[in-house]
Amino acid sequence: MAPNDQDQTLMEFLNILDRESSVLSYTEGSEVPDLLRSLSREIEKRDAVPVIKIIWNENELPDEDGTGNVTSFHLFKNFTTTMIRIGKLLSGEKHLVVLSDLSSLEQLENNRPYIHFLSVLLRKCEKYESTVLTTMNDEYTCMSVRTDLIPFFNNLFMLEKGKRIKEAKDGAIDLRYTIDEDRLVLEPYMQSDMNKIKEIFSLTPEEKKELDRIVGQSLEEYRTSM
Repeated sequence: MAPNDQDQTLMEFLNILDRESSVLSYTEGSEVPDLLRSLSREIEKRDAVPVIKIIWNENELPDEDGTGNVTSFHLFKNFTTTMIRIGKLLSGEKHLVVLSDLSSLEQLENNRPYIHFLSVLLRKCEKYESTVLTTMNDEYTCMSVRTDLIPFFNNLFMLEKGKRIKEAKDGAIDLRYTIDEDRLVLEPYMQSDMNKIKEIFSLTPEEKKELDRIVGQSLEEYRTSM
């Protein structure tokens, strides 16, 4: 793909995420922290929005790798106070809200208050048209998170092998991603094969004859070598 096509694909995907809440579900070995960081950076750059980061563990350090203003909240039993503070920020302007990995919630002795807090937060983000991004380990996330929290999100994407992003519901979105230093590159998963098919159908009659001759010669060489 030409660079402008890659940029267009990235912009189209960012439009899908814009003002929506999205979960990137992954399995072990995925490069999900790098992808989440890259997506957040691209959204910050494009929309020039401030960022809210919400962290479950009070000892966890927030990732401050971004281009904009970051406000971090350690959600450690101070649910009401935190919600009031975040609500004031959201009501003032559009934000990008980045949540720590949802899989960590299953390690908590009682995750019900966290799930309730997040369900309310998602409704507020939708009301104030803010974007939400988070991740989830598909192999370890507890049932209460799956049944009582995930349905509040607008989008669920699966990160599959081969650096592939696929929409969980119907697979309508199917992208391959690479991270080249600080640049996130997205392209349709089957694009390379489609390009080959288009090239074949665009051949002139003379070029098709030459292609048939080369294929026939290769098949003959294969048969004689057996």
